[in-house]
Amino acid sequence: MGVSGGTSRPIIVDDWMSLDGDDDMVDDYDSPLTDLEDSTGGSEYSSLEEAFSESSGSEYGGETYKEQPAKKRARATKALDTGIAPVTKGSGRKKTTLSLIVTMPIDILLEIFGLLEPADLLYLSRTSKAFRAVLLSNNAVSVWKSARVNRGGVPDCMPGMSEVKWADLLFGGSRCRVCGTKGITRIDFGIMRRVCTSCLKKNLVYKPNFSSKFPDLDPIIMDLIPFTNIGGWAHGHASGSKFFWSDDVPKMAVQLGMYQKDVHMFKSGAKKRLEDFKQSRKRYVDSVVDHAVVCDTWVDEDRKRHLLAATRLRHQNKELIKARLVLLGHDANDVARMFCHRAYAVNKEITDARWKRLLPRIERDLSEVKEERRLEEQRDASSRRKLRLLQMYSDYVQQLRKALVPPSESFLKLCDVADFINSPPTVERESEINACRAFADKFPEFCTGYINQTKLALTQLLGPSTGVSHDTLARQNQGINAPDETLLQLATSIFRCTTSRTPLITWDKVQYHKCPSRVYYTGMATFACTFSISQSGIAAASSLLSLVGLDAKTTTATTMDQLQCYFFCSNCPPKPENRGTYRMAMDWRRSVIHHVEESHAEPRWELLSAVQLKVIHGSCPPEFPRATDLVWCCNKCDKHHIKPVNKAAVIDHMRW
Repeated sequence: MGVSGGTSRPIIVDDWMSLDGDDDMVDDYDSPLTDLEDSTGGSEYSSLEEAFSESSGSEYGGETYKEQPAKKRARATKALDTGIAPVTKGSGRKKTTLSLIVTMPIDILLEIFGLLEPADLLYLSRTSKAFRAVLLSNNAVSVWKSARVNRGGVPDCMPGMSEVKWADLLFGGSRCRVCGTKGITRIDFGIMRRVCTSCLKKNLVYKPNFSSKFPDLDPIIMDLIPFTNIGGWAHGHASGSKFFWSDDVPKMAVQLGMYQKDVHMFKSGAKKRLEDFKQSRKRYVDSVVDHAVVCDTWVDEDRKRHLLAATRLRHQNKELIKARLVLLGHDANDVARMFCHRAYAVNKEITDARWKRLLPRIERDLSEVKEERRLEEQRDASSRRKLRLLQMYSDYVQQLRKALVPPSESFLKLCDVADFINSPPTVERESEINACRAFADKFPEFCTGYINQTKLALTQLLGPSTGVSHDTLARQNQGINAPDETLLQLATSIFRCTTSRTPLITWDKVQYHKCPSRVYYTGMATFACTFSISQSGIAAASSLLSLVGLDAKTTTATTMDQLQCYFFCSNCPPKPENRGTYRMAMDWRRSVIHHVEESHAEPRWELLSAVQLKVIHGSCPPEFPRATDLVWCCNKCDKHHIKPVNKAAVIDHMRW
């Protein structure tokens, strides 16, 4: 806020704001400057004269901007003005009172007041008329100077300003001295006022606009009144321009006019007095400019000093609160964690009364932190146990070399496994590892039970679909949970996965099936497939068995493989090739797959004769493929079922 090219410096208001509505804890730094605010129950005075005049209308700093507050109601009875405080009847205990302090000698009062700070004196001046009269007397000037010294480093008064006005400007509150707006932390020392931005915009006169604003006044006035280089729209940033307070201009015009009038009346020595007045005012303006720089520097240093002091006090209070909580039996780690997650900043001395108010809220927050810590430790322990069990389970199922394994989530949902995962964390990690290893012994039993349940479910599906007699399912009807292995090996036992159209012929194909959407999943978790009966596959297999003269209820897939019969699909017309046509000869397995994938409405086949088989195989013995030929497919799983691979890939696949 310099007047000669500097920037504005704020004076912070000491509005003690709490984190949760409590005045004992604050989040931000509060400067002790301008710390006379609304604690007296009223607002700031519009001017210093109103603040300390007998006709201000209120002894406690009431509103004086628009209307005076109502007068106090007179008490019905008054005690005799004897200088002795009245004693309450019916009380045997002697009560203390400060009413006699105003009867003390003035010199003793001034000695006492000399130990206070400017804000304290302002408080006292607004408590009673007696104190105000004492503090505004000429004998109290030294008291206000001592108060500045006690405050520490406060600059001398601005040129032409009294000690009382200077104290009121610095520490008299954060209200705008024009409109009464609260929270005005910046003092413009150039114009010696604490004014809000709105009032600055209304009352500041830009130097180039002086002639248009005051066309009848002498422009020399601009050299005789203080100015600021921070405009109302500058947001606190200084510039090289000059701005004058509008009320100062007519006042100076009146004073200057008196001297100019004497000159026009040709009074003796009038010109010299006019020139001396101009020079004295110019020197006054220069002294204001120089002193404003000093005040700006002091504001910066004072703010840093009190910020450091407040930081130290907050740190001391923080350590004190920690020590007291530990003495009350709380865990030191929980206390430290609470201060890391809760922004506590106590800017005042922790007295017993203040500690009594703070403790319930702090203990409530501490209990929340303890619960958060407990839940976090529980989540970490559960996640750690779950990952360890999943890794062990994944390692085990990979050794089975089967695709049909229980899903990992089903294992984790077992009662004893879930209870272990969700049990409270233990201090020793070795005990958790041993407990996880104990569950590994249950993997074989769990996988065997899952396979058995899957077989039972498929057997129950096959009953109505394949026409199996009730004698075949008698064991299941009697409540025996052992599946019928023969039934699952029938040539008509054809299933399908809900995620694939390819039929799965007999249990051998089911147990090695992997869903195409999950073949490339490399995580530790395993997933369950949902199987159902392939009605079109059963119809195709039944028609093939009828064609070769075998019973669909007893013929197994192995029997059909040994027949080595080949078939033509009568639903598919011959395909042209090399100026001729051909038809695809398929074994019974490929025929079933062809019927399902082509979605024929009804299976129609033609059995190849011996002559046709001889044409297919040829008279010369077949040539075996080379190791690099891509002709090998896996008939047990889907990994290499469609796309042929070479011999090396087959060997690697068989090792897996």
